[in-house]
Amino acid sequence: MKINLAIIAIFNCVWLCAQHSYQSPFRAGLKLGFSYHTLSGDLTRSRPSGDLLGGFWLQLKLNKKWTAQTELLFLDKGIGERGKTPHFVTLRYFEVPVLFQYHNKNIYFEFGPGLGYMINLTEHLNGNASPNLVNKYPLTRSELSFNLGIGCNLNEKWALGVRLSHSLLPVRSAVPLVSKESYNRLLAFSLTRQLKRKKASDPQE
Repeated sequence: MKINLAIIAIFNCVWLCAQHSYQSPFRAGLKLGFSYHTLSGDLTRSRPSGDLLGGFWLQLKLNKKWTAQTELLFLDKGIGERGKTPHFVTLRYFEVPVLFQYHNKNIYFEFGPGLGYMINLTEHLNGNASPNLVNKYPLTRSELSFNLGIGCNLNEKWALGVRLSHSLLPVRSAVPLVSKESYNRLLAFSLTRQLKRKKASDPQE
């Protein structure tokens, strides 16, 4: 029920931004970055993992200081590394953040929720006394997260950003006597590029 309400809230935000776009200019572009991620409540202690991320973004101008931005990202989350840690989890997500950004000269601050859907899962636990331990406590397919970040516009087309993301709801319930509820944590560094688009006044259109 909580996840359903969260999904409705996120899509309401997207709908409001889409309605506003009929009166406000918009920008679109590509995003490429690198993230460090971990999974709290892990069955064993492991170092954060690092992976690439990429996707698209659409930004709507609300006024002189504020913009709304939604994205479609492909990224990995989880913990540990295959062959290097006793427990590793690789979670691949399609994620749709809905962000509100405040601009001050070339610096911007952003915050907002994100909805992720897990499309692939890889997990292995060495020395597991019960082979079905992990299977009895599966990870949820849907994830609701909160994002907080800061960035710098290098020029009209390029920007650098840093973003922290944390699950608002657990992605796995606690495994008895072994771990606590699990939450995804992610720190991402990204480079964005605005795609060129023709202006409405362009005589060639």
